Amino acid sequence: MSIRVPKTSEVVADHIRKRIVRGELKEGDFLPPEGQLMVTLGISRPTLREAFRILEAEMLISVGRGSRTGARVHAPRVDSVSRYAGFVLQSQGTTVGDIYEARLAIEPYIARRLAEKPPKDVVARLTVEIDRLQAMVEEARYVDFMIGLAEFHRVLVELGGNHTLLFLTTILHGVVARYQVEHLERRPVSGDVQRKRALGGIRSFRKLVSLIEAGDGDKAEAHWRLHVINANKSWLEPDQEDSLIDVLD
Repeated sequence: MSIRVPKTSEVVADHIRKRIVRGELKEGDFLPPEGQLMVTLGISRPTLREAFRILEAEMLISVGRGSRTGARVHAPRVDSVSRYAGFVLQSQGTTVGDIYEARLAIEPYIARRLAEKPPKDVVARLTVEIDRLQAMVEEARYVDFMIGLAEFHRVLVELGGNHTLLFLTTILHGVVARYQVEHLERRPVSGDVQRKRALGGIRSFRKLVSLIEAGDGDKAEAHWRLHVINANKSWLEPDQEDSLIDVLD
């Protein structure tokens, strides 16, 4: 069995990557100038620049061409991988129904968690999001409302405090928002119907907030499970549930 020895540039990239991920280098920091790094690390300019290309591809640094400053550091972000994750989901034949089912697996649990162990700003934060959605409806900005709906679901999971579930939800966020906007464009309905549906959803959001504020985990979970099931049915018409997601157009 052959053992692959990493290239020097990969070792250098790994050294810098570890410092970024561990928080030793923070968002907006600059790496030392190239000349200083070459001396400190005992490497050539081509090796350093190859290491930089690796880190740039991972969106952990950005290099200003011709700048006298060093490369700028960027903390890892979920949106840096969410688009690629969308490519993976599409390549695996993921359906729209699969995406919506994932939300059903996550969000009712989060509703219970928020009611039983609420962060201090949960009611205020969710109310701000709901009021923002309400304003969009009053101004008949229904495309913005579709995008805002997906954001509300993301914020709900964010407030739940589970970083892993938030990561998964954020990856799905763009796919869901895109599908809902395209659904509205493909199957337009009258403004009155859109308004009625939107206001019904907002009433459900406000009920969730009241259950969270009351600390009733059972009812919050049950209410939100029913909400997500009904929302999924409204978006997933029979001929759409098995449609493959499309993140490329």
